[in-house]
Amino acid sequence: MASETSNDCMTENTKDSVVPAVQMTDELYVDSSAASTVLDINGHVYNETSEAKPQEEFKLSKRQQKLLLKRQQWLENKADRRVLQKMKRKQKRREKLECGKDTGPSRKKLKSNTMKNSLCKIRVAIDCSFDDLMADKDINKLGQQLQFCYSSNRRAKEPLQLYLTSINGKTKDRLDRVGDYRGWDIQTDSKSYREIFVKNEIVYLTSDSPNVLQSLTPDKVYVIGGLVDHNHHKSLCYNLAVENEMSHAQLPIGDYIQLSSRKVLTVNHVFEILLRYTETESWKEAFFQVIPKRKQITDSCAAGTNASASNEIVSGDGVAYVCNDGNKAS
Repeated sequence: MASETSNDCMTENTKDSVVPAVQMTDELYVDSSAASTVLDINGHVYNETSEAKPQEEFKLSKRQQKLLLKRQQWLENKADRRVLQKMKRKQKRREKLECGKDTGPSRKKLKSNTMKNSLCKIRVAIDCSFDDLMADKDINKLGQQLQFCYSSNRRAKEPLQLYLTSINGKTKDRLDRVGDYRGWDIQTDSKSYREIFVKNEIVYLTSDSPNVLQSLTPDKVYVIGGLVDHNHHKSLCYNLAVENEMSHAQLPIGDYIQLSSRKVLTVNHVFEILLRYTETESWKEAFFQVIPKRKQITDSCAAGTNASASNEIVSGDGVAYVCNDGNKAS
């Protein structure tokens, strides 16, 4: 009896001593059945539906704070920058008029200079389906290159029929931030170019193709890959064309400039080369007008003379360009 009594006392004492520990445990670690209650990594308990996370989780680093402050200042000064840019454009226009230089088409001329009224019916589509392969900064660069394409097309004597396809995701968000892209004289679509055009009309332009483009015809659609990847995805557009059994070709750059590196140009450079070709009907003139001067064939190279003792001139980007006669040119 005595032992039973002592055991009972011990059991009761044990229960009394255990209960507070269990209660504390319940306070510190939330039962898994309570789906709306969460314990974070810092040991803070909060309710997902009613309580916000502790402030410590949302602390920004000093670098993040500086970037945020810089972004806020940039937004605050945006209107002033626009005014300053407008004044600069007017000043440049006045200076050109005083010197008798061509100031380009007037606004009135630009309004009537549309794709619909253009005599040029060559179709060019930019494939913007590579969002998942680009970082945010590259998406921004692509957006800027698309703006350059539109700007050069709008000011051309006979604009090309320009299409932007697969406008979704980050690229669409970037263009939405431009503000007025919906008013551009351009065909935009969320669908893929394969859904818009007939398969046998498509010619995908890629520097990896063994086929060389000789001319442009209205019965074809020339697709440019809207990808800014810094050579991280080599042969991507070529493989895409082969897998989908589409025609593909490269620009005839090798007939005029032989690059020691891959013949890769920006989206707007490729588009503008096509645009200039429709104006001049000469690939050579188109390349000369668009490709940066440091990459063009020089007069000495064209004449077959050596530019230096080693027949080599290295361009500003460290790449040597070779002429067809074997001489290298910057």
